[in-house]
Amino acid sequence: MTENDMRYRTPLTLRWLAPVALAFLLASPLAAYTIYLKSGQTIQAKGKYRIDKDKAYITLSNGQQTFIKASEIDIARTDAENKSDYGGNAVILDQGAPGKNQVAPPPPPKKNLSDMIAGREASRELPGRRDKPVAPTSSDTKQATKTRAGFSDLTTLGRRPFAQADVLAELQQFFHGQGVDDVEIFAGTQGDRPLIEVTTSSEGAVFRGLTIGANALLHIRDRFPNKIGALELLLVTPTKERAGQFVLTPDLASDLVAKKVEPQAFFVEHVQF
Repeated sequence: MTENDMRYRTPLTLRWLAPVALAFLLASPLAAYTIYLKSGQTIQAKGKYRIDKDKAYITLSNGQQTFIKASEIDIARTDAENKSDYGGNAVILDQGAPGKNQVAPPPPPKKNLSDMIAGREASRELPGRRDKPVAPTSSDTKQATKTRAGFSDLTTLGRRPFAQADVLAELQQFFHGQGVDDVEIFAGTQGDRPLIEVTTSSEGAVFRGLTIGANALLHIRDRFPNKIGALELLLVTPTKERAGQFVLTPDLASDLVAKKVEPQAFFVEHVQF
């Protein structure tokens, strides 16, 4: 699927996010089977997962397929909840053929990310490390507020230039060399963390920006050893709505670049909302 195939469905609002990530991140009443994770999160699926070796393969509510580590699933709770009412959060679908007098109901309308964030579904804590508050380095520095999950909200962080001019220039050149022109680089929440803000216009652009960000961190650490500890990546839509924010560490970036994890799965596990 190309980026042109994944344009906004509502150009006037430009509100969207990857359907794969959305199905993982937010429990919604659109699926027939609820998978409970040991972390306390839930995944909405069309049916029961399939385990092959150490992976659990899942068909999401939007029809797409993905996988997670089988060890992350709370099997006992998942089986128990889905025996009763699928966790009280999903519509039970009749798997049999409809009778002569039965009419299949129309599919429910899809929710976009902005609607879900505004609702109670998005208030659930997401997996990942919480950033500790960072003291401002100057009197005019604006600290970031916290997201609902307790992370530093990079959209509210005061914008100021990144202090290391050589690193700044190298990062700009790297992103431009990858064909990413709509990028801005600021000081992050810590002195050794540049904040990279990339404007994306589609689902594919989000995953591409995430992958390029991981490559950029490894490149800059190779070019300037010990100068950069991590990279804060903020992906936004053209109307500056948040499409995802991440703290990329060298280990996480290496896994993504080495394709030990797919960008979609990485997004779900490490996005900060």
